[in-house]
Amino acid sequence: MFFKSREKDDRLKNELIQSMEEKFQSLNQEISESSSRLEELNRKVGQLQLSVQKHDMSIEDLLEEWEDRRSDEADVRARFQEGERSENLLLKVFEAYQEQFWNLKRFADTADSEWAGQLALMEKNLQHDRQLCGISIIGECGIEINYDLHEVIEVLDTTDDRLDGVVAAVYSCGYLYKGKVKKKARVGVYRTAHIHG
Repeated sequence: MFFKSREKDDRLKNELIQSMEEKFQSLNQEISESSSRLEELNRKVGQLQLSVQKHDMSIEDLLEEWEDRRSDEADVRARFQEGERSENLLLKVFEAYQEQFWNLKRFADTADSEWAGQLALMEKNLQHDRQLCGISIIGECGIEINYDLHEVIEVLDTTDDRLDGVVAAVYSCGYLYKGKVKKKARVGVYRTAHIHG
């Protein structure tokens, strides 16, 4: 009996050892599989980290480029504003010059025919340069009044119906710059006066 009990104990012990070994092997296999999965996860995390770093670098590059463009845009805007300011100053200088030239021409027309001829020649030579700059003078007599181009400061009565609404005199010339009226010509205009008898 003692032997039977011992055999039984040995057998139970062996079964227990075998069961433990099987569990241990199963556990080792699970650990090995988990370790493989963990390595795969670590590899994927590494790839994700690389992707995130590349993404971050791309964002930094884009932010730098955006900042450069903003800086360039501010420079362009400042240069454009400076150009506009310079253009306006030059147009004021032109207006002052044109006003003086116009007055000199009107004076010469009535006082000195040689001067008038010289001024007419200068005017002809300057016309080409004005056209290159996009400037057209408004200052012609004998044309129909255009309120977009002319400011009427005097009305002259006439009995000739053909002259009604025609520019009779230009007291101060105007000009267009790049197709836009910058200054209207100040003119006198004929108006038909009907005399009632």
